[in-house]
Amino acid sequence: LFKREIKRNYKSFLTVTLICAFFQVYIISMSQTFGADVKQILDMKMPPEFQKAVGMAGLNLNDPLGFTGIGFSYVYLFLSIAFASVFALIVSKEFSEKTAEYLFSLPVKRVKLIRIKLLFGLTYIFAAALFIFLATIIGMAVIIGGELPWLTISLMMLAWILGGLALGSFAFLLSSFFSRSRTSSAVSMGVVMGLYLLQVVISMNKELDFLKYISPFDWYKGSDIIRSEEISVVYSLIAVGISAACLYLGVRRYNRMDVLI
Repeated sequence: LFKREIKRNYKSFLTVTLICAFFQVYIISMSQTFGADVKQILDMKMPPEFQKAVGMAGLNLNDPLGFTGIGFSYVYLFLSIAFASVFALIVSKEFSEKTAEYLFSLPVKRVKLIRIKLLFGLTYIFAAALFIFLATIIGMAVIIGGELPWLTISLMMLAWILGGLALGSFAFLLSSFFSRSRTSSAVSMGVVMGLYLLQVVISMNKELDFLKYISPFDWYKGSDIIRSEEISVVYSLIAVGISAACLYLGVRRYNRMDVLI
């Protein structure tokens, strides 16, 4: 079953990871010649509030690591959409395509089959984040040279994993409420985009700071990670808690669901 999921999802995995890896390497290469110019353009075109909203505030764009901070939010968003799509379809697609009846007739407990599928989803997240991490490190080593910011890039990778896992797990739970996989996938990706836009609004309006606990995109920002060289323990615990709760509830719902839906 795990190999079946690999065959079903390897194309999307390669597409997602290669695009993100290329993007990271590209912005690292830009830092060599466009650092000061990009900073001037951003200051002219973007108000400070909006720069903060997209994770660009306070970045030193004369430093390649600062350019990596610009790319962090975009990679985070792209990965989150991909992870949400994978988790939304990983079980719901079996019901939608009427293959669930066959799978659940095998001499293996239904809950074990679901857990194997979730294991693939977790592997997808970790492998994608690791691939982009390696591309970023290799890009810096080849293009920039010198001492590599292992800790900062590692924390960025961890943020992608924790935030992506929380959104993917929520998408998994959400998918259990829809009988069609296309609907669950579309709704899940809509939720991700909605949460991203929510953090933009929150960042531009201090009166909405209390909502930052809702959006995973407000938990981790490239500029904060580069500046402090740490990620929030509180937000990380929230991410783990949401992931565990959503996966548990999703498994319970799918374990009790009628295969003839």
